[in-house]
Parts: sequence; structure tokens; C-alpha cells
Amino acid sequence: MQRSNLIIGPGYATRNGFNFRYDDGGARVKFMKKFREVSAEEFGRFDSTQYDRQIEISIKLWSGYENLAALFPSSMLTPTIGGRIMPSGSDVPFTFNAQDGGRVVVANTAITAFTNLTLSTEKNLWSADLKSIGLLKSGALPTDANAYFTESTGNSYAAPSFTKSNFLAPAPVVSWGARAGFTSMAMRKGLAIDGKFEINWEPGFVDGYGTLDGVIDGFEASAKGQPIGPTLAQYLNGLGYGTAFGALQSTANTDDLVITASGLAITLPQSFIEDAGDGIAYARKTQRLPETTWRTTVPFSAGAPAARAAIG
Repeated sequence: MQRSNLIIGPGYATRNGFNFRYDDGGARVKFMKKFREVSAEEFGRFDSTQYDRQIEISIKLWSGYENLAALFPSSMLTPTIGGRIMPSGSDVPFTFNAQDGGRVVVANTAITAFTNLTLSTEKNLWSADLKSIGLLKSGALPTDANAYFTESTGNSYAAPSFTKSNFLAPAPVVSWGARAGFTSMAMRKGLAIDGKFEINWEPGFVDGYGTLDGVIDGFEASAKGQPIGPTLAQYLNGLGYGTAFGALQSTANTDDLVITASGLAITLPQSFIEDAGDGIAYARKTQRLPETTWRTTVPFSAGAPAARAAIG
């Protein structure tokens, strides 16, 4: 056994001209395959055939706020419903560079979700993962060399400059419109913000080629935190128990959830309380108001959908 066979070490990633560093936990590139079993009555399952491939990328980003435009492009925050998830035009690769000179380039990628953008002094800005998907590159066959990725060694390693001043672990100030008690909330354990595409992969599947694309069914953003500020009466009023069944949530909840922290400004339009966590607590060691989830609705302007979230 040679010690050189123990492959470890950090690195950085590059996509669409932007560099990304990793928090503790780094990045993972998962090579996924789908199989169909082949069986016969007298033998049971005796083999399998492969019919689809995808590469799933999960990055625990360093807690810096650089490259917001790359992470949250307008095409994500104002998606074309019914449009395709993969970038139009040329493929956009995701490149992973390692300190030992190793390199993996996933040929054709799209960002599909950001989870737990956390605003809290107790946690780094990115406390979970950025999600991306890699599919067969344009014009290729599944049997072609480098149709999904390339791997190489002996590359020069030149990491991007490191700017400590971009570090953020901020306490957020949150307002939910002009509602009494909700205009300037603190969050007991910070605020976690999620955003993800709803994707239907089936229309993008072609027999013999696998999944080539996916259709965007929607994009949703949510924020979760335990509010400090509203009285119990104000909080109960915000739950919307007096609204009529069948009424649109955006009709009763026209207020935006606006989050600010250390230069960040995040808006989740026309939000409503979707979940009141474990409920109102009457206990010696528990805050009365619960961890609460606000979810966005889609705003419209002159009959056309507007941005589902704004991050800057």
C-alpha cells in the first residue's frame, strides 16, 4: 500500500467565471446512475441495465457573501415557468480544482437550490449547501469520452485571493410589512432562508440518452426563525385564522418579508406564515412564540409575474 493512494486535500470551484471557496465539509460531486433490473421467472433478478446518469453537486460554501450575482441570477429569482433548467446556449461547466493538481470538470451544469442561507451570529452565512446538477453535455452521446465530465492530474494550482473582510455571521433585522409587532423583529436563533426550483425532469428524458434537461414548474423561497418582538396577541393575529377558506394567501398577506444584515438586503414578497413550528409554548425553558416559517407567493405587476425573491 502506497501512502500516495490516500487522496485528500482542499481546493476551490469555478463556475461561469466565478470562484467559490468551501466551508468546513468542502464540496461533493456525486456520480449517480439509474438501473433497471433484468429478471426471469425461474431465476429472479439476474442482471441490471443502466438507463440514466446525473451528477449531483453539493457545496458547503465559505461564509463569504461574494458572488451573489452568480448564486442568485435573475433567471432563478424570476424564472420562466415551463422553461428549461439547463442554461440556454453553451454548456456551463463546474470545475473543481484540488491542491494536489487534480481537477474534475462537470461539463454541463445548472444551479437548482440554495439551502439555509443563515443570518445569525452563531452560524456562518452559509450553514448548508448550494445544489447543482450536471447532465450530458450538448451534442454528445452517453458513450462518448468526457460526455459528462473530465478528470485530469498534474494541473497547476493557483487559488483565488482570499478576502477575510467578506466574512459574514450577521444578526438580521426582519420586518413583515407594517403589521403591529412585526415591523422590527429580532430572531432568537437567527433566520434560515431557502430557495429551490420545482423541477419536472420527465419531459427532458430521452430513451437512449437519459435526462437531458428539466422543466421549471416553479420556484419557492421561505424563511424560518423564532421571532422576538410581537406580543402573543399580535402573533396570533398574524397566523391568519380569521381569513376565509379558499382565499388566496396573497390577498390577506400583501406584506413583504424584508431582511437586512450587514449590507445584505433580502426581500421575500407577499409572504404568509405557513408553519408555526411546534406551537405556542408554556414552559420554563422555552420561548412562548414558536419557530415560524414564512413562505412567499408570486407577486404580479400589470398581469405579469414579478421576482419571487430579491437578494442583494
